[in-house]
Amino acid sequence: MISESTTISLTPRLAQWNLNNATTRLGAQLPPGDIRDLIRAHDDLPPLPEITARLLRFRDDPNASAVGLAAIVELDPLLTGQMLRWANSAYYGLRIPAESVRDAIVRSLGFSTALALALALAALRPLKTPNQGSIGRDRVWRHGLQCGLLMTELAKHLPAGAQTPSEQIPLAGLTQNIGYLLLGHLLPDSFRFLNHLIEQNGSLTHPVIDRFGLGLEHTQLGQWLFEVWEMPPALRAVVRHHHNPGYEGEHAPLVLLTCLADSLLDETPWRLGACAIEKAARSPLIARLGLDQETCEMALEKIRTPEE
Repeated sequence: MISESTTISLTPRLAQWNLNNATTRLGAQLPPGDIRDLIRAHDDLPPLPEITARLLRFRDDPNASAVGLAAIVELDPLLTGQMLRWANSAYYGLRIPAESVRDAIVRSLGFSTALALALALAALRPLKTPNQGSIGRDRVWRHGLQCGLLMTELAKHLPAGAQTPSEQIPLAGLTQNIGYLLLGHLLPDSFRFLNHLIEQNGSLTHPVIDRFGLGLEHTQLGQWLFEVWEMPPALRAVVRHHHNPGYEGEHAPLVLLTCLADSLLDETPWRLGACAIEKAARSPLIARLGLDQETCEMALEKIRTPEE
């Protein structure tokens, strides 16, 4: 297997780039290179966790219920603790904290959100990505959670032609940036380098910075992982196209809703360091979804919590 350090040492163009000299804005220096060969050389892609596969099968069960979901989640103590933590967060405002997963589902999260949280938490667990930074695990997770909440609020106002299945929305928001987490898992040096580029070039869009720094986009990495894991087609479409406001393929309503929520979060503390899309593309996207600016602002206000 080709190692990251070996490949960098053999590539003069890459060798002159590091976290110390990558401090200028893009355009002042040449792109460092392309990591596609590094990605292809990896033979340690994490398999889909068994509990994630079980939850996916459960999601397709017409008899799925809160009791059944709680029974699966409670097989995993770590997952149980994480679910209770989110259910008891300030956003949901429970006066009496939930003490069981079933209680959390019924009184706080709701079935769709609880299932999405369980799926995302289980799927992301095997990816050993650094926690810190604009695209670190902590920021990606919090961004995804807020994006799912914002998408849920926006979806309440979508016209009939732009509706998307409500059960898909939270999971789409939570998993859209799994490509960054895969990068951190497989190529930690490239991950740190890209993280630094993003922090130094926050006025640019993620796809532009990705292509400059890596030779491909994090959306391609996410799509690759979801194809290997055989995740649902709608989630694959979101992972690959959530930075494309002009997307017209299958599952367009869900993809575009994710894209809009991403862009709106650029104006909040939950942004991922760079822009989701060009700012000029936001208004046409809002109109395409049959929404207006006032509705978007109201939805943003609804998800703000004391934790912000």
